[in-house]
Amino acid sequence: MKKSLLLSMVCFCMGCIQMAAAVTLQPEQCDVGTRPFVYPLESIGMNFDGGIILLNGAKAEVKCDGVAVAVATELKTSNYVGQNRTQGTLEICFEKQNLPIGKDYVLVVAPGSIAKETDSSVVNDVIKIPFNVPATLGEIHSDIPAVVSTAKSLWIYWGTETDPVGEPEFTLYRNGQEIRKVPARVAWDWNLGQAYADFGSNVNFENGVKYRLTLPAGSVSSCYRDDIVNEEVVIDFTGGYTEPVKPLMYVWCSLFTDHSDELDVVSFTYDRPVRVSDGAKLQLWEVDGESPVIEADAYLSTEDGRWIVSADFGGFKMQPEVGYTFVIPEGSVIAEDGDPVVNLRNVLALNGSSGIKNIVIDNTDDETPFYDLSGRIVINPQPGTIYIQHGKKIIVK
Repeated sequence: MKKSLLLSMVCFCMGCIQMAAAVTLQPEQCDVGTRPFVYPLESIGMNFDGGIILLNGAKAEVKCDGVAVAVATELKTSNYVGQNRTQGTLEICFEKQNLPIGKDYVLVVAPGSIAKETDSSVVNDVIKIPFNVPATLGEIHSDIPAVVSTAKSLWIYWGTETDPVGEPEFTLYRNGQEIRKVPARVAWDWNLGQAYADFGSNVNFENGVKYRLTLPAGSVSSCYRDDIVNEEVVIDFTGGYTEPVKPLMYVWCSLFTDHSDELDVVSFTYDRPVRVSDGAKLQLWEVDGESPVIEADAYLSTEDGRWIVSADFGGFKMQPEVGYTFVIPEGSVIAEDGDPVVNLRNVLALNGSSGIKNIVIDNTDDETPFYDLSGRIVINPQPGTIYIQHGKKIIVK
């Protein structure tokens, strides 16, 4: 009985000693450790439950792979007395520097550096706070839906404040074809970076068409370090606009008035800003042919507020007895503003010369403008006169 009582007392005393030893100062919160560290190393703060004081010999350092890479130049304490409690703060100061990116670090506060303000026997054990300096801004968050019908802007976000690098641009693709550069507007909010593709006005994304929006790597950086930048951003979505989209169609063609059997420079005029896609070619086909008879590189010029897509066929001789079609392959011409559209496959039927084959008699109420054979817009078309509408010769009743 006596041995049992003695053993119980010894165990109780040892437990009390262990509990007393376990009473040490540990931070409630630290500036590093919970989020990627995208700032210069200059000052790190820790908060404690209760007031604290600094002890002689206090020191702290930052280690990487066990090696000290930064040693604190000063440690400072302050205490805030609130209505319900006192909160102590430890500020650890360093010589300002950028830690190498893409590495893991540990903030180490030596044991016995601080003590409880009301009981100096309660001191800190070694404090270790791991943190990471990322190589990039990390993953994006986006509110761009899987199906987009109409939009003036499309937004993406990062988990830290961001600045633009130069004048960044998104690239918009339509069914895999690059069709437009869009300004990237970069800004930040509290603990949030953001960028959006600025279309300038509402644009319609054709129903069922596959779109892709990309932002090159290095377009956006941390507000605090210009060497921490974004990875390439790729956002895929499908168009959902079901109403008719204004087609991209030329308003005049040089073949309307050039009836020579020799095919030289052939030009198509557009009344809205366009550009020629990379590697685009205009083509001449024989009727029912399996490949072009001849094709030539397309190029763009502008004249009096009109955009002209041309190709030089070098005087190719067409045979009078052969039927031909002249083709602008789909996607050769791209709209530079408005809805993100490209031309459909445009086909002109020719006789054995470059003359357009047929004239369509038309008396519809179509509001599409008429053009004369020189490509000038006509406000009041006259009955029985030949005009151009939708890229075709028209006789208006």
